[in-house]
Amino acid sequence: MKILNLLLFVTFTIICSAIGNAQQNVQTVGELPSDVFETSGLIYYNGNLITHNDSGNEPILYELDTLSLTIQRRVIVNNVTNIDWEAISQDEDYIYIGDFGNNVGTRTDLAVYRISKDEYSSSNTVTAEIINFSYENQQNFENNGNSDWDAEAFIVLEDNILVFTKQWQSLGSEAYQFSKLPGNHVAISVGAIENIGLVTDATHDIEANRLVLIGYSSILSPFVGVVEDLKIDMPFEGFTQESLGLNFVQAEGITQTTSGNYFFSSEYYSRQTPTIESPSRLFSFQIPSVDSEEAEEPETPDEPENPNEPDNPGLPDANDGDVEDEKLIIYKDHSSDHYYYSISTDKNVYGKVIYDVTGKEVWQNSENVEKKGIIIQHLESSIYYMAIFLEDSIVSTPFAVY
Repeated sequence: MKILNLLLFVTFTIICSAIGNAQQNVQTVGELPSDVFETSGLIYYNGNLITHNDSGNEPILYELDTLSLTIQRRVIVNNVTNIDWEAISQDEDYIYIGDFGNNVGTRTDLAVYRISKDEYSSSNTVTAEIINFSYENQQNFENNGNSDWDAEAFIVLEDNILVFTKQWQSLGSEAYQFSKLPGNHVAISVGAIENIGLVTDATHDIEANRLVLIGYSSILSPFVGVVEDLKIDMPFEGFTQESLGLNFVQAEGITQTTSGNYFFSSEYYSRQTPTIESPSRLFSFQIPSVDSEEAEEPETPDEPENPNEPDNPGLPDANDGDVEDEKLIIYKDHSSDHYYYSISTDKNVYGKVIYDVTGKEVWQNSENVEKKGIIIQHLESSIYYMAIFLEDSIVSTPFAVY
């Protein structure tokens, strides 16, 4: 049993190290102005942030000071409407707005609007050029509920636009490429990835050639997905995913300031039963460069006082609750081979998630969550950990399936 406990401890430490790189340095900058409580995209330009609201709002770009978060300018795009603006990007000469929100998959008027930076800088009213596109493999445009043809993320890469879909059904993303020139285009699929969550924005670090995606799980736990050495024909090659260590944050926009430094914004979110209210906010975080990570000298770990019986740690920087009062237990019933869980807490439970040894989510539940029950998901023999999301903290524990 001591050997198994040690294996669990070592494995859990590796998991937390893998998913903890981003969550350890997330800072809350502050709440966003009420005018942009439905912020959906974000770029950094001329020392300020530019954002916009999503569907049903006015076709306005809002320029924000990065320190005070006050609105410095409002720029009206006078020749288009905001059907469902979901993202904003840029290159050297233009600002691009993605009007391709498509929750139920019925839209046939997907577009990206292109605005000259010279015009944007000199006037508070601008005219956009229109880049129309359609997905090469979408055949069904019927409303069957939340679809896999929604999109909230794109980047401009050389002469191309690269759109990343937000797949409500499969919780994956497919990347589509088309020209950044005005006109009518067919978006060609260049790659897909499964079971990562709901992708809501993207940014490209030109200097490091790093793609960073942001999104959230079905229980509003934001994540970042990183691709080093981005290739336009294989945009998910080498994809890694990290938790941001936050709860009930609907991450919507992301932008790079300098290489390795990022802002992301969240949209206002509220829920009646149970009561949850999450304001629209701006956050910052850092991702070290690959070179700097390789150049660091590894630290020599301290010798534990009792290496044979290590403590069973909770999720770093996430479990703020009382360990004694909020203890999660997972055990196997050998007569049935079922795995049971139980958590002792007086707080509301909003969701539970199981991760594998790579930090990948393999199962989650956010409806009718009980404080004890059976893990019904079939799991192969391996080490996993379960995280229980409470109203103000996360409680987690590793367990072995054998």
